[in-house]
Amino acid sequence: MELPFSFIEILRHIESEPGVLVAFSAFHPFALLLLTIPLWLFKKLGIYTPKETTGIFGFSVIVILMVGWLLGFVSQILLMFMGVQGMKMLLIYISMYFCITGFVIVNARGLQKQFDRDMLKKKKLA
Repeated sequence: MELPFSFIEILRHIESEPGVLVAFSAFHPFALLLLTIPLWLFKKLGIYTPKETTGIFGFSVIVILMVGWLLGFVSQILLMFMGVQGMKMLLIYISMYFCITGFVIVNARGLQKQFDRDMLKKKKLA
């Protein structure tokens, strides 16, 4: 059994059109937001009840996506305008996500404590 697409063709397309990678880096978090529509619908129907606080795993995923989105989009735009080849841009993008993921895994508890402290300060000021 095989997949209905070819990875080689996708890589060739990225090599010939690096703008596709820039567009992906700009809009991939919005695709994940579309996945929240069924959760919102299930919540309205009473099938799904979300927790009030985000656990360490959910917090880590959110941090990885947000930092990856910001750094990824900026770096891919800069690399495209500097004339870097598409395959190099893809490898840089993938390695950037691996580094961000590793950093967040190692420092997740500290990041969440700092975030919670900052949120408490904001609540006290408001």
